[in-house]
Amino acid sequence: MATDSGTAAAVDPGWEALARVAAGDAEAFAALVESHQERLLRLCERMLGDPEEARDAAQEVFLKAYRKAGEVRPQGQVYTWLYRIAVNHCLNKLRRRRLVRFLRWEDPSDPDAPAFDPPDEGAGPIAALEARRRWQATRRAIAKLPENQRAVLVLVRFEGLSYKQTAEVLGITEGAVESRLVRAMRRLEGAQEADGPGVPSGERKR
Repeated sequence: MATDSGTAAAVDPGWEALARVAAGDAEAFAALVESHQERLLRLCERMLGDPEEARDAAQEVFLKAYRKAGEVRPQGQVYTWLYRIAVNHCLNKLRRRRLVRFLRWEDPSDPDAPAFDPPDEGAGPIAALEARRRWQATRRAIAKLPENQRAVLVLVRFEGLSYKQTAEVLGITEGAVESRLVRAMRRLEGAQEADGPGVPSGERKR
């Protein structure tokens, strides 16, 4: 996996580890998995809404990464490359199985249903109950988002990626990222106006 010598200093050192993976270094692959498995598993849970399915998806993502290790050109950060594989894999899963409106996290009353990180519930049981009610309404709204809008929302609002990083992951322009995010947030306005804010506003990063 070659890179221009003039830009080598600026390349994420993780690409060197990925080059060793491409050469068949099992220890390098184990280190790659250990470094990124937690964030990829979290991403898959947020995209798929099912912890069991997310674990399987994360394993499949790492398998794809292993197979593609010798083909990729070092550019940007390794984790955004892994995110791209993971998001595409999860979107394909959702489209293929047509399960978007049946995701378990659409039903917040299910105690086993995974969720995004809950909001700060503040002090006292009344505040906690109100925060939980608002969050449940927001989860139901997120579950109904079109897949491409959900992907942008997850990456920007919950994973904290910038517009540029999100565009790189999804293979779209920064303008498209902003447009999809705006549409996604508009779809959530009804729930937020009725129940209060439930989606992290975050800082818009470019």
